[in-house]
Amino acid sequence: MRAVTVSDFGAQPELTEQPVPEPGPGEVLVRISAAGLNPFDWKVIDGAIPDAVFPLVVGTDGAGTVERVGPGVTGVRPGDPVFGQFGDPRRGHGSYAERAVAPVDAIAAPPRTIALSEAAAVPTAGTTALNLVDRVGDARRLLIVGATGGVGTFATQLAAARGIIVVATATADKADLMRALGAAEIVDPTSGPVAGRLSAPVDALIDLVSDTQGLRELLPVVRPGGTVLSPVFAVPEEGLPGVEAVNFLNEAGTERLEHLAREIDAGHLRVLIGDTVTLPQAPDALARSRAGRARGKTVIVI
Repeated sequence: MRAVTVSDFGAQPELTEQPVPEPGPGEVLVRISAAGLNPFDWKVIDGAIPDAVFPLVVGTDGAGTVERVGPGVTGVRPGDPVFGQFGDPRRGHGSYAERAVAPVDAIAAPPRTIALSEAAAVPTAGTTALNLVDRVGDARRLLIVGATGGVGTFATQLAAARGIIVVATATADKADLMRALGAAEIVDPTSGPVAGRLSAPVDALIDLVSDTQGLRELLPVVRPGGTVLSPVFAVPEEGLPGVEAVNFLNEAGTERLEHLAREIDAGHLRVLIGDTVTLPQAPDALARSRAGRARGKTVIVI
């Protein structure tokens, strides 16, 4: 099968021929229709998983059709469409391939109202956003920094649907989009410090991009005792004064994927695709993501 692989940490991704993986106990083999590109994909290439196995098939997210099931698998059968997470660097497995294996508890039936190519963009960004919004609980007012990315656009929609007042950072060219997704207030981060331009304090902060110093600069806008969440692990070991600050680690799985599928089918959640590429074009798409030149979610059609 064709797959995008790397031969070592830091190596250039390339299109290669690889053997079709065998589904083990509790796993399914899926004919991949599309894979979703996430920044984590090139971070793995850079060494984020030290015990990765090479050659390593790149990628985590994907969607396609079940081809075979491993021992002990129930509830899923060949021919079923699915979406979910396929990355397992410690076994050399990934989703940028014509076929991929996944644990049955890492996939779910895809949304009925969108194409499989769109569903491939959902798993990691969508579950991260869902878990972040769940974590802010009963916050009435929420600031999302980095709101125009994959996680941010999902989180804005999910929070707004729950009645949370969302303050989103966005440049002028993205302001109308973010309002359409449910943001009540827009702050352009290129026009000066964000902390000095909010109309009122917030109960919670989801910061998808800032480093530790950036988080510290935003603390004045968070109410005492409020929640600060950093999926990029910018909260220092000693925490941050006056707030509950957490380095957030995502958990996905079938239940959360099913939740997202329901939200999409109900019309509460839009999937925004910025670019669609083919499998041979995936290495260049990874380079654009690494350089910060990607616009929206990139989908790799296989």
